[in-house]
Amino acid sequence: MTISEILEINHLQIIKKKEIIDEFEVLEKQKYVLHTGAKSFDETLGGGFRSRKKYLIFGANKTGKTQLCHQLCFQAYIQFSKIFESYEQRRRQFIFYFDTENTFRPERIKELILKSEVEYNELLRNILVSKIMSNSAMLLSLKTLENFLEINNINILIIDTINNHYNSELANKRISPNKTKTTFLKVLDKINQLTKEYNLITITTAQVISNIIRETSIRVLPGGNQLLNQYFSEYIYLDYQEQDKRYVQLVNSLRLPEKRLLYKITSLGIQDYKI
Repeated sequence: MTISEILEINHLQIIKKKEIIDEFEVLEKQKYVLHTGAKSFDETLGGGFRSRKKYLIFGANKTGKTQLCHQLCFQAYIQFSKIFESYEQRRRQFIFYFDTENTFRPERIKELILKSEVEYNELLRNILVSKIMSNSAMLLSLKTLENFLEINNINILIIDTINNHYNSELANKRISPNKTKTTFLKVLDKINQLTKEYNLITITTAQVISNIIRETSIRVLPGGNQLLNQYFSEYIYLDYQEQDKRYVQLVNSLRLPEKRLLYKITSLGIQDYKI
């Protein structure tokens, strides 16, 4: 008796090895890597941010979370904009920036490109910024985003920060905690679905709370981590210590070993720390 007979599986339901290999090869061809512009960050991430992956960046103040988001807009334009020049499109945006804290600064991007040949206004035309005022608004914006995602092969979704409204709504006595959690889970579900279905490079930042466990190098944790860790396997911890030393550390990855490397923040963005 065969295994399929024992398990009562119809042979038409069994996925053949060739089909699995063919599907894997298609997915591999669709993979894109977004480099950060800093070797230390790229090395920590195994080369950079990858499509179909969801990244959660967390750390205390002054560690450069929002700086990195601005820098990635610039880097994405440098690396991927030429791909869209070969054919006409009704919309050119392929960088989608969800700003929940009103911290997106076009002038910061202008500062980052000073030593490059990138045209400032052209870069901005490729970024679609959404000001997000609540978790419900974020869920609605994610649903609207699908209309844009169907146009391009490469899309970058940046959310700064993912848990801002979750934290504030939990503290709001006029909103039920269950409703807050339910809406936030719907947001996370939608991000997960869009990332896989549309081959997104999804990068989010998170507000943090103190880690009560002292015997660890991770001094803070993302707020709402009990929900976030169900959806994010790639955690990137940014740490700020004395003498202006900052560290990037990959934690909780399913595919890469943990690394902890130095970086610095300058007027030109996040760069490698050179001793």
